[in-house]
Amino acid sequence: MELRTWERNGYTVKMVDFDYDLKAFEVVQGDKVQTITPATIEDMKSIIADLDAGEDVDGWEDGLGNTIVIEEE
Repeated sequence: MELRTWERNGYTVKMVDFDYDLKAFEVVQGDKVQTITPATIEDMKSIIADLDAGEDVDGWEDGLGNTIVIEEE
C-alpha cells in the first residue's frame, strides 16, 4: 500500500509504516506529533475512509487510550 498524506486546516496526517501491512497515522501540528495506531487492518481501512471523506481527527483515540488534540493556532 502506498503511503499517503492528508492536509487539514492547521495540521497534516501522514500514513507511516508500522507493522507489516498495518500502517499508523502521524498527526503533525508544528513540532507536535501524535500517532494513531490502529489495531487491525479493518480499523486502518476505516481510518483511511474517514480521512478520505475529510474527517477531522480532533478527539480521535490513538489506539493507546490517549485522545488526539488539535490545538487551534
